[in-house]
Formats: sequence, C-alpha cells, structure tokens
Amino acid sequence: MIEKTNIPEKLNLALNNLAEKIKFSEPVNNYQTALEQFTQDAESQNIMKDLSAVQKVVRQKQGSNQITQQDLQELRSLQTKAQENHVIASYVNSQQEAIAQLREINAEISSLLGVDFASLAKKSGCC
Repeated sequence: MIEKTNIPEKLNLALNNLAEKIKFSEPVNNYQTALEQFTQDAESQNIMKDLSAVQKVVRQKQGSNQITQQDLQELRSLQTKAQENHVIASYVNSQQEAIAQLREINAEISSLLGVDFASLAKKSGCC
C-alpha cells in the first residue's frame, strides 16, 4: 500500500485501488505468469542468451562493415528459433499487451490532468 504523508488520504486510497486493479488485470497477470515461465525455462533462456550474443557481434561488425553471410545466417536462424519458441512468444506477446494497457491508463490519466503523466515520472537529465 502506498502511504505518503504528503498525499491526501482520498488520493492515497484511489492510488492504491488503481495499483491493485492494474496488478490483477488480465494483461499484467498474463505477463507475470509468462515472465515466470520464461525465467524458469532453460531452453528459452539459452536461445535468448545466444541471440543476444550474436546480435552484439553483428552490431560490432556492422560498425566496421565486416558482417559475413554466416553472421547473418546465424542471426536469422536464432531469430526464427526465438519466434518459434512458445515460451518466448508468450512472454513477448504478454509483455506487449501489458505495455499497451499501461499506455492506455497513462493516456487516460494524462487526459484528466492535462499533462503527460508518464513524463512527470521520468528522471530529469540535469544534476
């Protein structure tokens, strides 16, 4: 429960209700379930680890114009393997759905406030 002394009690209650509804919403719940499955699935973890490593190599080689056909083939192969893995696909899709829901909530709050609500939470670039 959020309990800040400078937040009025009614607002604090509304914030806690909103947080609970978001936490237990279908998209967020699906994401949490998929994330747990993803983190516990060794095959998925290995695919993503390998894909990340190959992407890093390709980016480095791209800077010096040294990418080979073999590099690209390995990258495509791992991308296909990741896309075909049901645990990874479920994780990615559920993440996108949860993000979409949070963007909708942000848009609604922003509309009510008349300012971009999420931008207020971003860290400032100074100091």
